Amino acid sequence: MMSDLPVAIIGAGPFGVSVAAHLRSCGVDFRIFGPPIDRWQTQMPVGMFLKSEGFASSLSDPSGHYTLQQFCRETASPYVPHGGAPVSLETFTRYALSFQQRLVPMVENVLVSMVERQSNRFELQLATGEVVKATRVIVATGLAHAEHVPSALAQLPAEMLSHSSVHRDLGKFKGRDVVVIGGGQSALETAALLNEGQATVRLLVRRSPLEWNGVPTPGQRSLWQRVRRPASPLGNGLETWFCTKAPHLFYHLPEEIRLDRVRVYGPRRGKRPAVLGPAGAWWLRERIEGRMPILLGHRVRGAEARGGKAVLHVEGPDGTQHDLTADHVIAATGYRFAAGSLPFLGRRLMSELRCAQQTPALSSGFESSVPGLYFTGLASADNFGPTMRFLWGAHYTARRISSVVARQLRSARTPFPAGLAPARDRTA
Repeated sequence: MMSDLPVAIIGAGPFGVSVAAHLRSCGVDFRIFGPPIDRWQTQMPVGMFLKSEGFASSLSDPSGHYTLQQFCRETASPYVPHGGAPVSLETFTRYALSFQQRLVPMVENVLVSMVERQSNRFELQLATGEVVKATRVIVATGLAHAEHVPSALAQLPAEMLSHSSVHRDLGKFKGRDVVVIGGGQSALETAALLNEGQATVRLLVRRSPLEWNGVPTPGQRSLWQRVRRPASPLGNGLETWFCTKAPHLFYHLPEEIRLDRVRVYGPRRGKRPAVLGPAGAWWLRERIEGRMPILLGHRVRGAEARGGKAVLHVEGPDGTQHDLTADHVIAATGYRFAAGSLPFLGRRLMSELRCAQQTPALSSGFESSVPGLYFTGLASADNFGPTMRFLWGAHYTARRISSVVARQLRSARTPFPAGLAPARDRTA
């Protein structure tokens, strides 16, 4: 009779593949399920560029050798580490697939349809019908099942409303009238690509004014600049530096503070903006300003279909209300993780999962209240900070989970004197 699999990884995007690469380096046996780098190949819009700088856009290789820079050197692809041309979707996707094929070639392109807990192990039902038994499960599904569409748009039919995540080719909107809702990078770049593809675009933004990341400063920064606004892989500033460099310390902040610094949605009157909240990349600004109507400080109060058009009932910054009519509405309104939205988590498992505002409460090793069940990426941001929403977060995640799991497995293989048992690490 075969023993249980030590680790099963659900999801083969940047976080899942990075964790798998580190586990493989530690000699941990695992299986990883899901279409490799799927969202980047099938959902990100053609013509998109990464918001992260080149040096902050690598997956996590335990050796530190196979970076985006190294891939671009090997393939003679354009690469600027900082402050120059952004990384194209096409370049990053080729790199991520190469990383996966080189370091995690055992990815199984099959979906997991159900995970349930049976005693001290998990049973995974695959779409092929196979049942896999594992002692640990790592959920690395990224942004899947987390797309957020405001309830005010609920009355619009599917042909008039979509989330920005479903559009690989925005060229189909050529000649059509489109309203894009949102003020973050996704909304701004979607609007820019639509405009450049000869659609008529209006951008509706709840906040005012638009936020833009600063243009990188050329040359050496002064000591005062470096102390006052220290540099980090995701931008300058003390809070950004702290969140990027010290997720292990962010984890120990009071829950109320953590949620306040992570959540980018909901009313924030009287509060500072969340760290790494909605903002456009500096290189995108000239493609937006002066190129299309931008309705700042506007909120959608309701929507309906009328005469074959989408009609938005909008409230302006002065409280006046009016209607906007369009052929289509794209909600570039981000992502909100909710454990209950994952279709493969079984009912019994969900009943044992402790959450805070629908996100799992995790140990410092990314383990949930269900022993052996781990969450990464967006699902871990409320615990470890906003860095977990970015590629850069995969580095800390992969190192931390792999070290914890490898240590647990070594402890399980170590014989103990009669009457003693190894204590399960929940905090180290």
